[in-house]
Amino acid sequence: MPQIVISTTFRDFNGSPNDKMQIRFLHSLKRQSFQDFVLVVTIFNEKKVEKIVKRILGDKVFVVYDYDHEKYKFSLSRTFMNGVDYGLGHQARILVDCSSDIALQDNFLAVVSTRTKSYTAGISHPNIFCENMSNGRKKYSYGKINKGIDIRFFSLDLFQNKHVYNLLNRFPSYDYGAGIERILCGMAIKYAHRRYNIFMESKVVKEENSRDGQVGIRTEFEREGMKKNMPVTERFMRSEQIPQKYKSLLEMNRAYKLTRLAGLYRLWFGREVIDFYLKCHN
Repeated sequence: MPQIVISTTFRDFNGSPNDKMQIRFLHSLKRQSFQDFVLVVTIFNEKKVEKIVKRILGDKVFVVYDYDHEKYKFSLSRTFMNGVDYGLGHQARILVDCSSDIALQDNFLAVVSTRTKSYTAGISHPNIFCENMSNGRKKYSYGKINKGIDIRFFSLDLFQNKHVYNLLNRFPSYDYGAGIERILCGMAIKYAHRRYNIFMESKVVKEENSRDGQVGIRTEFEREGMKKNMPVTERFMRSEQIPQKYKSLLEMNRAYKLTRLAGLYRLWFGREVIDFYLKCHN
């Protein structure tokens, strides 16, 4: 009975730069000071993932195979719910849901365990970005509050409520995950009694490859995924009566209470917040 379940999925290991990012993620889990966890990996027809992940983390890995390719290439809502189902079935206390192109600070799971009481949801946001430059160098910078929230955690008692449990079945995310973070954070805003941002206690490094000096270029697959998923997000927000202001990830970020050094956090990111509101009112 692990205390923490971590749910994620991987791209296949094929010699691309993404391989190193995913390996770095696995080793960041191996280095965690808190080791009472299981990694639930959803596999969507990837051939090499199971072998490599188990080679690094051994019996801390549980694999779920999901081959419903008539509906999707992959689905982040299926990945999330596979983690929920494993956690509820094994009486775990916490679900951590994340992408596999990040690295966690060594105390991350320990902080999550300490902060998560009943009916709790949390994030560590924004990311610290590690840009892999075309010349082989790395460039570190603070991310933007209004960019993607790549890691979220929940107390699993939230999903003992059948309505909450069924939300991602009613509002699924297919292929590229645009919109899934708004749905998951919207669930937290509506149903969690406590919402925390642990950024000032433990951080997340997000890796991206520079493509001729540009980061974050959307592919055609990602653009098509947004077309599928954003209307689902809209329906979710209307159905759950989530205020429209939470379409903005910046506003979602503000719905989570900082656990430490709130003044320093606001000093670092305050300019972005001010610029956002100036644009809204011009």
